[in-house]
Amino acid sequence: MAVACNNTTTNNIPVFPTASLVPRTVTQAADFISKNPTFDGRGTTIAIIDTGVDVGAKGLQVTSEGKRKVVDYIDCTGAGDVKMGPAQKCSPQKPLELLGDSGRILRLNPNWSNPSGEWRVGSKWLYEIAPPSVKQEMQKERQEQFKKKTKLMADEIDAEKNKLLASADTREQLDVLKTLNTMYSDCGPLLDCVVFHDGNHWNAAIDTSETGDLSEAIAMGAYKDTGDTALLSKKHLLYYTINFYDSADILSIVTCPGEHGTHVAGIAASYHPNEPENSGVAPGAQVLSILIGDHRVDSMETGVALTRAAMAIIEHNVDLANMSFGEPTARPNSGQWIDLIREEVVRRHRCTFVASTGNSGPALSTVGSPGGTTDNVIGVGAHVDADQIKAHYSEIATDAKDGVYNWSSRGPSPNGARGVDIYAPGGAITSFPSFSKVRLNLLNGTSMSTPNVCGTLALLVSAWKQTYAESVERIHPCRIKNAILATAKDIGDELGAGLIQTEAAWAFLQKYAKRKYEDIELSVSVSGTSGMQGIYLRNAQDSDVPRTFSLSVTPVFPKEPKNDVDEDTDHDSVRKNNQMLFDYEQHIVFQSTAPWVHTPNAMYLNSAGNQFVITVDATKLEPGHLHVAAIYGYDSSDMERGPVFEFPVTVTKPLNVGASACTRLSNVVLEKACSARRFIDVPAGATRAKINVTRRNDSEKMTAAGQLIIHCVQLSPQHRDTKYNKSTRYMHGHETFVAGGGCAEQEDTFFINVVGNSTLEICMTPDSRYYESYKVDVTVSFHGIVPAAAIAGSAEDSEIVINGNSGISRFDLVALVRPEYGIRPNISMNTLRSSLVPTSTSVVPLTSERDVHPATRKHGYKLTMDYKLTTKTKSTRVHFRMPALDAMIYESWADDFRLAVFDADKRCVHTQISYTKELTLDAVSDYLIRVQVCHRNSEDLEKLKSMHLIVDTKVTTMRLSVSSTLASAFTSTVSGRVAINNCLLKTHVPIFVKTDAKPPVNALPGDVLLGELTLSPQVPPVKVMYIIPGKSSMSGSGTTFSSSSLLGSGSLSGTSSLLRSSMQSRMPLLSSRLGGLSLGSPPVEQSNDQEEQSVSITSEPANASNVESKSEDVIEAELDKPENKERKALEDEMEKEMQRMRVGWIKKASSDQLREQLVSELIGSAKSDSERLSIMLEHLGAIDASNKQAMPWSGQTGFTEAKATRAIEVADEIVKMTEETVIKNYYYTKVNLTSATVEENKLKKEANEANAHLVTALKAKCRAAAFLVGRSLFAAESVENLDDVVKTCKQALEHLERWEACSDYSSMEILALRLPLLIAEKKYALALKHVLAWLSSAPIYNSNADMRRKMTELRDQLLDKLEWKYWIDYFSIAAKVQSPKEYASF
Repeated sequence: MAVACNNTTTNNIPVFPTASLVPRTVTQAADFISKNPTFDGRGTTIAIIDTGVDVGAKGLQVTSEGKRKVVDYIDCTGAGDVKMGPAQKCSPQKPLELLGDSGRILRLNPNWSNPSGEWRVGSKWLYEIAPPSVKQEMQKERQEQFKKKTKLMADEIDAEKNKLLASADTREQLDVLKTLNTMYSDCGPLLDCVVFHDGNHWNAAIDTSETGDLSEAIAMGAYKDTGDTALLSKKHLLYYTINFYDSADILSIVTCPGEHGTHVAGIAASYHPNEPENSGVAPGAQVLSILIGDHRVDSMETGVALTRAAMAIIEHNVDLANMSFGEPTARPNSGQWIDLIREEVVRRHRCTFVASTGNSGPALSTVGSPGGTTDNVIGVGAHVDADQIKAHYSEIATDAKDGVYNWSSRGPSPNGARGVDIYAPGGAITSFPSFSKVRLNLLNGTSMSTPNVCGTLALLVSAWKQTYAESVERIHPCRIKNAILATAKDIGDELGAGLIQTEAAWAFLQKYAKRKYEDIELSVSVSGTSGMQGIYLRNAQDSDVPRTFSLSVTPVFPKEPKNDVDEDTDHDSVRKNNQMLFDYEQHIVFQSTAPWVHTPNAMYLNSAGNQFVITVDATKLEPGHLHVAAIYGYDSSDMERGPVFEFPVTVTKPLNVGASACTRLSNVVLEKACSARRFIDVPAGATRAKINVTRRNDSEKMTAAGQLIIHCVQLSPQHRDTKYNKSTRYMHGHETFVAGGGCAEQEDTFFINVVGNSTLEICMTPDSRYYESYKVDVTVSFHGIVPAAAIAGSAEDSEIVINGNSGISRFDLVALVRPEYGIRPNISMNTLRSSLVPTSTSVVPLTSERDVHPATRKHGYKLTMDYKLTTKTKSTRVHFRMPALDAMIYESWADDFRLAVFDADKRCVHTQISYTKELTLDAVSDYLIRVQVCHRNSEDLEKLKSMHLIVDTKVTTMRLSVSSTLASAFTSTVSGRVAINNCLLKTHVPIFVKTDAKPPVNALPGDVLLGELTLSPQVPPVKVMYIIPGKSSMSGSGTTFSSSSLLGSGSLSGTSSLLRSSMQSRMPLLSSRLGGLSLGSPPVEQSNDQEEQSVSITSEPANASNVESKSEDVIEAELDKPENKERKALEDEMEKEMQRMRVGWIKKASSDQLREQLVSELIGSAKSDSERLSIMLEHLGAIDASNKQAMPWSGQTGFTEAKATRAIEVADEIVKMTEETVIKNYYYTKVNLTSATVEENKLKKEANEANAHLVTALKAKCRAAAFLVGRSLFAAESVENLDDVVKTCKQALEHLERWEACSDYSSMEILALRLPLLIAEKKYALALKHVLAWLSSAPIYNSNADMRRKMTELRDQLLDKLEWKYWIDYFSIAAKVQSPKEYASF
């Protein structure tokens, strides 16, 4: 069979259109290389600022000259960082073994050269650096392995369970295994890393086998020095390289976490020597892979990554940078990183920077940053041609039309700049990462058109270097940009951007290579504005009268690299620069492309710049349409060159909807590959637009179903564009044609929210795959109800503020656009907004070599602020915000902003960057929210140290009562509750709201509830902010004094004079009853070698000698006299207080011996059983105090076997004293107090008190017995008669169960009593079941950290008893993720 060539066919079989795999023909790149084979990009380096380039990707191994394709792989995010431990040496006994971070023994390769003998170890979780697709595959595989292992365990247990003598605990094991299976969470492989120095450079080895065996491993050096690459996972084709930073304190493992960057690099510079049709645009160029897409935050770019990327471009002396990344921006052409790229990367180091404009079209002003909003950056849009459509999309249509992709973002930028500088093919089939298991693949987007342009520019730079290598300096980016703009192919773009043309651009560069001022950039802006780089009259008031503007033209001269400036000791560089400024002058003449833009004829321009005035008269332009013009400035001495600058003028004069608040767009023609756009002036007070689209089918022709895309956009100052996308699928063609003539109409209606006094663009475009033109009718009507208070300002962010302290709140609503009917007001709130103050802050200098700032060449600074938050429920939804820093990347004034959330175990559960969003805090925990801000100026950071963190928490929806009158808000006897039906035009409608909402329990006064006031389907809800009122004070609550405050430290100053005199008179007597003990302080044990000393009374009575001479009987008789009754009552009260104080000393005794002595004396002097009982209870409490914590046997608590034995004895005595009373009076505990007699109530009280004392004693006994059992089982401390102790423990529990339920294993108190007994009875599975249940339900608080640690240790001990090594190993590894030793850096 003959081979077909040049797209001809043989036997009607077409030839595959290989030329359009990576489109190069339409841009003249293919012809340019064909005519100039060596101008293929060789000698140039392209920085790919993206998700990284895959090491194993086809076509990205070598250049056309055989050089290494990728000069270096750099991870600027820090996601692959491994913090290496301190240097250590192997032991003499085991000279080739180290203990790895994972806990494995690492066996080292004896062939490694390490003269110092020092090693450093660290570890990395593979999932932290693996692409999502690889992670998912590995998780699936490991899940299958897990299921096999656990099934094998279950089968073994099941076989054991069926044996005749199988224990009950064996049967429990299956349930426990099921519980463990639900707790399994695959952490992924933990890779041990070893770093050492071979005498020449650093090396690293990574244990990818997870065995610790590195005896045959090959150590790798930094890729830029050695070119070493390897596989982290051979099975998944996951390649990596490494770098070292800060003297190997940091090992950077560089992987490719996404496909995007590899595909971009393939378009720009791939080289397939055996398949040249698959090669990229510049196969001879080299690539610098710069990873900025941080997989920890969904592959978003971060501020620190962007800054490091700029430094990497400078350090590697890169010729061109490709950035197929970007975000919307609120402030075009501003931000610290934008300034950094403009001044340092482009102007000083002459790196041509190319960036995508975004995929948010087809409406105007949808370009993103940096590509579409930054001067000195070449912004690229996406174009598609007919051949590309056929090759990429397998289209049948033969009449495909070239054009801009309908999703490609359009200019102008909100600051008036053109937005899209150039177009290039927006799709390609090229290199893909090896882990994707796809060699070549198709992707579309401005991400693909950008590397097509960058590769084309590499051809031009390569040609320039080879042609003018010795006679001309490195080509300036503005020279390149001027060339491609001046020679671009006209593609009918509304704003004037064209398709890049390689040969034409090279001809331009050659022709003006020696032109005097070609490297001098002319910056044009509107004077008196914040950087307007074009005239953009978008709103109605902008074009109602002719406008005059003053434009400034400023020459920007080439900068010298910092190194050259620093080394300019003889000031030769300064002299040359000043001479260039002195010599510069141009005679500029102007041309306007539209009659409604008026300019002067000429202007003289020197190095200081100049200004000129223009007038834009848009009053007679057709409303509803786009109008574009430009002002060209020419060098009068070289008119042939074309304009030396262009200043765009864009007018979107909107249609006025008039009093009807409605407009109809009739017979809008939608052509293939074209967009139809209309502009409407949204009336003041409008908040919602109703859009009705009708399509008529006037053709009998059978066509495929098509899709109509309707894209609506409004702009607001310093806000990102507000986009409302509506895609509606319409059927059109023969099936909908009306037989006998006429047309079948298809209709669709939808609503969008709008902002008043702002132009709304409605952009309509057919599906790019539909090639038939047709007509539509569009009707737009506006609605809106706003708070009357918002009339004076803008209704865009209007909200109702309700003060919760007011009781009733009134606000008025007004319809400014049209009458609104069917109003049903309803206020609901579901978000609590509060703020947190930082608990700790610090500003410290950054120290890593990677964090030298490109602008200052000094280290920046880092502000760290910690905030604390405690949750009480699971799955709490919160949104953390810091308005001064979040929602910004490219326009941010700071270098970096990021936020991490850690639980009480120091586990990082969430990481966010500038674009914070709502997240879910799954666990009940104490959380630490750590905010980090990096900036080059420490003084700016110091000002932020007290900044609050805003926390929006989702709560149960709360509603407020809404009424139409004040009276009806409080009583049902007056009509008017929610009887608001209509809101007439420009008529105030009062609304009354009761502010008696019950706020969430965790709300504090001053917090706010956020919600909305819904009115009707025609209008959007109005925002509501409810201020939490102050909490009402507790009425009738007086000050309570404790006995210690009344009789503290022996002082009598707090007593009445009568009581004080009575106490003084009785002090000697009381002292004798106390056995000579001081009232002023607790007893202190005396030394054996000292004489017994008398104890003095703190408050000595004045007439002590007289009182002492009287007998006790005489004193008692005097006190019993009627006139002394009040005094006697006070004396009795004082006696009780003194008794309580004496008993309280039991806990304050300095030793067990002294406590026993004191208890013995107090019992001996006790007058009643109740006094003796209170003494015994206090004694038991003092012994039992250190045993009340969870599982005291597992740590040093001060509780001993002797104390436990004594606690059992004391508890038994209390049981004897109380149980009889409880049994005897048990009946009375059931008596209803309302019908009981006084005597019955007295007996009931005694029974309840006795029952409480009995339970206290039994619990203490159980704790003591459990301690003895647990100590013997887990602390390796033998206890005499363990069987008897177990029996005692069991009996105590049975005894306790008679009087109080103790089967609630979720209670730590009960669990601590039960566990030792279960373990002693070898019921390990049952014990483990309860431990796991407690661990899964326990909150993660700092206050229970010790308890959780002990329970975790007990879990592992029980697993060891069960000999479940698999689970022991699992929890050992999982603990490194779930409970790290320190907070992770992020």
